[in-house]
Amino acid sequence: MARAPHRLWAACVLATWLTSPSTAVANGNVSHQWVTRTAAAQTPQGGSLYALVNDEALVGARDTGTRFPDWGYTPGATSDERTAGESAHWEPVQEGYRQFILANYAPPWSDEARLHLAFYLGMSAHGMGDQTYDSMFFERSKFYEPGNHDLFDQDTDVMWAATAGPGDVPPPWIPVAPLLELFDAVAGVSIDGTSMTNEVGVVGIAMGLVNAIAAQPKQVAAAEANFPWAAAHDHDATTPGNPGLAAEVVRRYWRSNWALLHGDPIPRPVLWTHPADGAALHPTDAASIESWISIVFARGLAASELSAAQFHVVDTNGVELPIAVQLFYGDESHVVHLKPGGDLLADETYVVTVDPGTQTIHDEALQGWSFTFSTGKRAPSPINDDSFWDEPDPYGEDPAGGTTGGTTGRTTGEPAPLDESGAGDSDANGSSTGASAMGTGDAMAEPQGQSSGGCGCRNTGGGRGALTLFVLLAVATSRSRKRAASASVEGRAS
Repeated sequence: MARAPHRLWAACVLATWLTSPSTAVANGNVSHQWVTRTAAAQTPQGGSLYALVNDEALVGARDTGTRFPDWGYTPGATSDERTAGESAHWEPVQEGYRQFILANYAPPWSDEARLHLAFYLGMSAHGMGDQTYDSMFFERSKFYEPGNHDLFDQDTDVMWAATAGPGDVPPPWIPVAPLLELFDAVAGVSIDGTSMTNEVGVVGIAMGLVNAIAAQPKQVAAAEANFPWAAAHDHDATTPGNPGLAAEVVRRYWRSNWALLHGDPIPRPVLWTHPADGAALHPTDAASIESWISIVFARGLAASELSAAQFHVVDTNGVELPIAVQLFYGDESHVVHLKPGGDLLADETYVVTVDPGTQTIHDEALQGWSFTFSTGKRAPSPINDDSFWDEPDPYGEDPAGGTTGGTTGRTTGEPAPLDESGAGDSDANGSSTGASAMGTGDAMAEPQGQSSGGCGCRNTGGGRGALTLFVLLAVATSRSRKRAASASVEGRAS
């Protein structure tokens, strides 16, 4: 394997890139990885979910799933690849993958199934983390520090890597065949599996570059200067949407989806609220973003079925606060903002109610939900017992870390090792060493010289080799996400 020229070019490009004051690399995946790993660590011990998301044999699958949705935003990605990457952020593709898992596996989960589960949970962590971060933290940054936010993803990722520690890229594991089928069925695009796996490797490279910038004090200071409010609040436990709060929402989302994977309904229609149930000192000024009331639902909502009349904010005298309702990111998304149409009363207690019947994109009608908060110093008694989220799940079929599945190939969570391109190591014939191809049944070893039709990452050495990818990264442009045209559902209730 002649890798030295690639290393030399990579070093040259990285050196140039690090000394450029205005380089733009759209990547928040160091932060995403931290959110996933923190959510895993904070999952209640004693349940099978904790055993799975903390299984060292599954870290490659879990963390690859976490960075996977951004593969379509790598430099040089085609329009169809961007469409597929964007769709991986959202519940229709993730729900389709969950249905694939249920159609082919059942508890007690085999080793092969557990790889799929870890990848699925990582992918869902990325999507929910983005929604939480964008709808609350990013929106506050725009409120407090208006201006060009094209570098926000890169700069906040650099700041996070500098303070919380760098990310790393464990050996990848990608269920290529099921994903390609999902992109075709859900997003309506046909994707080349080899290109996709190579571009997932590019996301890993971008993480390494962010780590390198975060080790340069001048670069970190420049990022902080661009977004001083974000720099001051990204570790603040009281600021909604930052990585610490995103990890809390993610672990609850996992618990909700874990119930679905075991044939049970979601335990609660709402994952998280701001203000929290029983909180005090909520700001009263309607002109401030801090007066907003935010609700994160457990399922993606159908925008066409959402009405402002479903939401009520009522004071102790029974007077309803006029509100505008925004479903942030519109159809398929989970976060609803209630924006006061007038100042809240000082030293008052409010009850927020979501009527039963909120429609999801899965043709479900959610149960109703209520919570309370105060604008004064005295906190009201909460309506709900949030200690539920700190209890281990009741599914104890695999507490020891999985069963021994009768599969062949690499299905034990030990994918092919990474080379410096971020893809699986390749032999002289171009086949990934030890990677497995996985369709809808047992795994099988990938034939030499053939492109991967199932799980596993590989670098074919083709037109998008490591040199090209590094050069493209040096001129990367900002990610074009739904954030750029924040589709939302607005309505007013009084």
